[in-house]
Amino acid sequence: MNDTFDLNFELSRVITSGVTIIVIAIVAWLIARIASRLISSSVDRRLQRITDMSDEDREKRTETVAGTLSRVAKLIIFLIAAITAMAEFGVSVAPIIAGLGIGGLALAFAAQNILRDYLHGFLIVTEDWYRVGEAVRIAGAAGLVTGINLRTTTLRDGDGTLHQIPNGQITTAANMTREFARINFNVEVGYGEDLDRVIAVINDECEKFKADPEWTELLLNTPSAVRVDNLGASGVEIKVMGDTKPMSRVGAMGELRKRLKTRLDVEGIDIPFPQTVVHFGNSIPKS
Repeated sequence: MNDTFDLNFELSRVITSGVTIIVIAIVAWLIARIASRLISSSVDRRLQRITDMSDEDREKRTETVAGTLSRVAKLIIFLIAAITAMAEFGVSVAPIIAGLGIGGLALAFAAQNILRDYLHGFLIVTEDWYRVGEAVRIAGAAGLVTGINLRTTTLRDGDGTLHQIPNGQITTAANMTREFARINFNVEVGYGEDLDRVIAVINDECEKFKADPEWTELLLNTPSAVRVDNLGASGVEIKVMGDTKPMSRVGAMGELRKRLKTRLDVEGIDIPFPQTVVHFGNSIPKS
């Protein structure tokens, strides 16, 4: 009779503990979801106060900051839930908590580089160095930011290669898509050309480019020939510059180069290219 009672008691206790753990898991999941939404809305409200930020920039910034903070909050919530669940099974959690403290101290000494990555990642996010979806150059790699967390930044370059860069290695960041981007290239023409005429032709084609409905919304101003930039070995280099919306620079530069090449050909303006002249000595007399 006592054996049956003990068995039923233990079985009842296991069932009760199991139900409690399920409830703990569900509550932790709900809290994590609520915390994630609260963080996202809080970050969005704070960014709404920045009047000089576009809707697109605000969305990227919210995704970057809220995503990072949400991951940290979920880690803390699920860690607490796990300790609570172990306590429900009768496991003494005091040594675990003390062990976490001691382990954290040991980890601080053994993993200084990792902690540096996390600290630097926190600064990158809070100081808004870059956001998901922006084009940057960091730690010797350039490409689109596809992900940011406190440990690493994920970058995909023009070849499609995915770079995982520890944040501790990022000492400087060149952001190529913040607020605006710039068309910046040289057009080389022959030394025999009338430079005033060449500049007038380039500016006229740039105005047509700006007036094109397909490109006018992407160009913040009309590109133009701003100066004679260099007297090169093959010809005179004329600098062409203009501002575009972020992420539109590469496409706009390619299209403008194509249009200028076609226009200069039509106008009969010489575009020089390197040539090699081979001089032969006296030919060998035939026997």
